Amino acid sequence: MLNKKITLLFILSLCVSFSFGSEYNPLPNTLEYKLDLSVEYGTKMLYGQCEISILNDTEQAIENIPVLLYRLLSVKNITDDKGRVLPFNQNVVSILDWQEIQVNYIEISLNDILNPGEQIKIDISYEGYLFGYSAEGWRYVKDHIDEKFTIIRTDGFGYPMVGYPDDQYMMSVYDQYDYLINITVPDEMTAVTGGKLIEKKKTGNNIIFTYQNKKPSWRLDIAVSDYRIDQKGENRVYYFAGDSLGADKVINALQTSLDLYTQWFGPLKNNQGLTIIEVPEGYGSQQDVNAIILTADHFKAKKEMIGIYHEAAHLWNVTHLDDQPCRFESEGFAQFLQFLLLEKLDNRENAVSEAAQRFLDRVRNDFNENKEYQTVPIRDYGIRDMTDYSYTLGMAVFAIFYDLVGQDHFNHIIGSFYSENYSTGATLDEFVHHCKTLAPVDLEQFFNDWIYTTSGIKQMMKGATFKELLALYSGG
Repeated sequence: MLNKKITLLFILSLCVSFSFGSEYNPLPNTLEYKLDLSVEYGTKMLYGQCEISILNDTEQAIENIPVLLYRLLSVKNITDDKGRVLPFNQNVVSILDWQEIQVNYIEISLNDILNPGEQIKIDISYEGYLFGYSAEGWRYVKDHIDEKFTIIRTDGFGYPMVGYPDDQYMMSVYDQYDYLINITVPDEMTAVTGGKLIEKKKTGNNIIFTYQNKKPSWRLDIAVSDYRIDQKGENRVYYFAGDSLGADKVINALQTSLDLYTQWFGPLKNNQGLTIIEVPEGYGSQQDVNAIILTADHFKAKKEMIGIYHEAAHLWNVTHLDDQPCRFESEGFAQFLQFLLLEKLDNRENAVSEAAQRFLDRVRNDFNENKEYQTVPIRDYGIRDMTDYSYTLGMAVFAIFYDLVGQDHFNHIIGSFYSENYSTGATLDEFVHHCKTLAPVDLEQFFNDWIYTTSGIKQMMKGATFKELLALYSGG
């Protein structure tokens, strides 16, 4: 049933950087990634053949390569670039500190020691099923194979990823890469990625879609459905039948928000447009430099476009260089911007201050129920698996920061930080230092209270309102 298969070929240039405890060895860089992936709709089976080119850029010899796959995907055979079979062990294990989340952990033994500076190619054959992790707690990770809607993305481990099954290092798996994808689907279906559509060729009852990434990305997301398309300039929206009015609203909101952010923070580097991909409700909206995955509720006629405002703001983020980022400077920032644009574009007066107060109240309630949270500064939210509060408490902190420095200085601080660190990435400490250096007021105590200590949290727990917190730091 060739007309029921999806075939993909992509080349990735993936650089993975880790900081390890004593139980782990340093990981090499994955230089090139070739994948031939097919999906059998009748059996809902996933079949994969991938070739990974690896460079040992560490300072020690490497004998083993660790790889992660979805828990129901099983490796059948592994060979090196000389065609020799490589021994391997595979076991379904829980991710450390995320016991409900299981992956297939493959340990590959090399026939020859890979010395520093040497390269090797590893070919992995695997097959199995893909059902996501929604039942295990990752509610939005519903990756699966279905004729009505299919999605395969990074979160679901539908293709091999070099790494260890440890919560402490999971974010490091998602580094930037390039890809080229050939996707063969039945001719009534459309396959979509965040890349640029290079070619669309009909062959028999199938259509081959060829996509190439527009710029290096940390995600590879593939969706297949009976999509329609709306385009404005370099931006595209792939949407479900019946959502044409919503798609038009979405793409207009995207363009308007991009125009305003560009006016505030300066132009994006290497901007080649964005692809928005509609997914069913409950699948979670996500963003990378090439695409925005947007849930279907955003396409409803009366839906506010804060999801678009939020995801578009992320384009002015820089790569996190912290081992376990707290995500304050990315998620707190984007969450603040989405409400600021409600004020600016949708004439929602006091949208920022009202949202900040709601979040403070919500966080205060949570922290009263979980007393230990009161002892964790924002900078440690990544370490303590508390990044959800970088969205809420982080948003309120950004709102205070914005009022303290004023719109013009805020825009200059964010824009200059993006332009100076776009190609290299930055740490949280570097972001804070940049803010303090360019701010027209002394922000030493402000950032110390909220980022590095819990002094600000103590004020919040005493019942301080958003306006009272703002007055505390502005001298009002």
